[in-house]
Amino acid sequence: METTTIFRMILPALIIAFVLHRGYYIKKNIRPDDDTLKKREEGTASKLASLLGIIGLLSTLVFVINPGWLAWANLPLPIWLRLASPIFAVAGIALLQWAQNSLGKSWSDTPRMMSEQKLITSGPYQFIRHPIYTAFILILGSTLFISANWLIGLAWIGMTLLEIISRINFEENLMIEYFGDQYREYMKRTGRLLPKLI
Repeated sequence: METTTIFRMILPALIIAFVLHRGYYIKKNIRPDDDTLKKREEGTASKLASLLGIIGLLSTLVFVINPGWLAWANLPLPIWLRLASPIFAVAGIALLQWAQNSLGKSWSDTPRMMSEQKLITSGPYQFIRHPIYTAFILILGSTLFISANWLIGLAWIGMTLLEIISRINFEENLMIEYFGDQYREYMKRTGRLLPKLI
């Protein structure tokens, strides 16, 4: 099988797996609005992230149909790097699943504080405060290397980073507001997206 065909199959499979995983947990954890104490309102960053997501989705579709149409945005990446990239995506999916399991009913697709919410510090949360966002970076960041196309990669990475930066700032302020010193102490021993080495 031609290498280009392999990447044309891997890329959509990755995006579909990500969307199905996310959709499953959104459906599984539907919470009524009256269970919400405070939530983030969508701003400019979220709207721009949505636009980049559409560009990412459309460019991925074009890549699957005919990668030659996007040849103007190709990157000269070595084949070994492109073949190794799905490993990062799989690691991201494993981390995402671990984080989802650790959060249980405390997870929400929208950054918010729910009544009777607990501060989760087990599973990957004992090392990093936002393992789900680390997983998003691993999964959607791998699209750049799998496709070897800067348009596809930057659309997905840009969407992810915009959304993550906006969410992290809101979530950490919210956690401090509701959990106070308990969360401040937790912040001292954990990293945001990567474990603290010291």
